[in-house]
Amino acid sequence: FEEQLKQLLQHFVLCGDRHCDSPGHSAKVKTVAFKVVSCNQVSSSNTMDIRGFKEALATIEQNGVKVSTISTDRHSQTVKELRVSNPEKYHEFDPWHVVKGVSKKLAAAAKRRECEGLGECIPFIINHFWWCAQTCGGDADVMKEKWVSVIHHITNRHDWPGNRHYHCCAHEPLDETSQRSKLWLQPGSEVHQALVKIVKDKQLLKDLGHLTKVIHMTSLEVYHSMCLKFLPKNTHFGYDVMIHASMLAPLNHNNNVNREQVGELSLFTPLSHCILCKIL
Repeated sequence: FEEQLKQLLQHFVLCGDRHCDSPGHSAKVKTVAFKVVSCNQVSSSNTMDIRGFKEALATIEQNGVKVSTISTDRHSQTVKELRVSNPEKYHEFDPWHVVKGVSKKLAAAAKRRECEGLGECIPFIINHFWWCAQTCGGDADVMKEKWVSVIHHITNRHDWPGNRHYHCCAHEPLDETSQRSKLWLQPGSEVHQALVKIVKDKQLLKDLGHLTKVIHMTSLEVYHSMCLKFLPKNTHFGYDVMIHASMLAPLNHNNNVNREQVGELSLFTPLSHCILCKIL
């Protein structure tokens, strides 16, 4: 068991994200560490995230855990910290955060009069993005070529030269009925140019290299949602309360990680004791 544990600790994958105590701020695994940072401990609120990230990661590694991969959102300070101070670690982005950003840009473009018809294509484009991440085989170049291919497919063009890895659509040839029923964009049209601009955005293409492992942060988002039971955002708490309530939240979460889900719940099932009483 000790040997298996040592091997596990050498390939530890972490997901990290911030959780704010005020509403409106942008912002089945166990919680291994957390750090509470107050705004008066840093020079500005913009540095709270990176300080919490650094201290939480340091705590984990000081306990003998060797972290190989970290998945976060696209916060610029976190990206720089991992690139400069932890170049040996793989840094992945949560695909959902990237997809959300792409979807917002497409929706904004679709509202323009000259981009009529783009809105109907958004579900297909987003599904294509997920497919690219899941089928790239860990290769960033393949991921990029597959993603950019959407600007060809959307114009009813399904093969193209010049690429190194991905030269034609992976779907079966379309029959005449399918081709007539689908909405195709005219190459070079304003709506197509708007799509090309979004798909070939330099920052987006750069970020695709951080999506090849498809490491989701869904469980972390669920944990943050559960934290609201201990620290509601509409209630002000002092620093000491924030720390102790932040301790209770992971204790409760980790204690319930391996529990089976309830199949059916009777309407007459009596209420159990409150969660704080259970932990205390």
